[in-house]
Amino acid sequence: MTDELTRENVTPTGQREPVFGPWLLGLGLLLAALLLAVLGEARAADEAGTGLVRDLEDLDAAKNGQGTIRIEARGGWTAPQTVSKARFAMAREEVRAYYETDHLALDMGFETGQYDFTRTGRLPFGGRAPFENLSRFEGGLAVQGGLWSDVSGFLGLRGDLGYEDAPDVRGLGGTAMAGLVVPMGRSWLLTLGGGASVTPVDVQPVPIVALRYEAPADTGIVVDLGLPRTEARWRGGSWWTLRLTGEIDGAHYHLADDNLAAPKGTVAFFAPRAGLFVDLTPMAGLKASLGAHYALPGTMTFYRESGSRLKRYDTGGAPGASLRLGWSF
Repeated sequence: MTDELTRENVTPTGQREPVFGPWLLGLGLLLAALLLAVLGEARAADEAGTGLVRDLEDLDAAKNGQGTIRIEARGGWTAPQTVSKARFAMAREEVRAYYETDHLALDMGFETGQYDFTRTGRLPFGGRAPFENLSRFEGGLAVQGGLWSDVSGFLGLRGDLGYEDAPDVRGLGGTAMAGLVVPMGRSWLLTLGGGASVTPVDVQPVPIVALRYEAPADTGIVVDLGLPRTEARWRGGSWWTLRLTGEIDGAHYHLADDNLAAPKGTVAFFAPRAGLFVDLTPMAGLKASLGAHYALPGTMTFYRESGSRLKRYDTGGAPGASLRLGWSF
């Protein structure tokens, strides 16, 4: 999923001068990335790409001497969204563990979501909600090493298991990705790659295109541009950072045998999401991130047990909020 805690930069010193160029560039490409997502150029499998990009950033953080073990807990809520003239609100909780070294990043976690449907009489499921709870296990491994000169290569593997009432192998999915990281001068870093994601219903391509701009340390500005995630952040002091994000939120879940909408089938979510967060570091090793997000219009798609598509519903946009706590050591 998407609004993760970011690594610390060097504590800025001296008087900052306003730097607007990187912010304007970051905002422009953020809007472009979200527009591509709305038009369908990005798909639910891109969340695996988001996880890999996060792992590569963790590798970079480990090289800068930050903690190699991290535990995070997150809670979030999204206001009611429309779906087929009905509405649903969502609350989500997540716990995740990370391990990072100079060349390897490993993460694993569990998330669960509660869905509160209203106006269910307008849904084509006998006047009942299609589900109330969806959960998912997820994990990933990323390895990065030098190839030639300053160019490095990476390999990423990710897997997940989404389900409604009990874990089932029919909800398994996996993704393999590879690519290059190419420095472009002192301030720019280009990441190019891709792979394939096997979901319970199909095989999807996963593009990875990212361009990082890291301004001089005294500005506190870092901008990551691209798909499946774009982020601009400004370190305003030794203990706080302001972060603007745009990413893809999507996953597949295997449904229960007695599910009204698609017995033994699958439901898939896809929605681009933008957010504004404040990251706080009140003490060494402890981080908190809180802020607001907006889930842009997306889709909720049901598949039969055979994997064929049953019905796709458009979902409306809605605001939300989240809190994340992390401890590294």
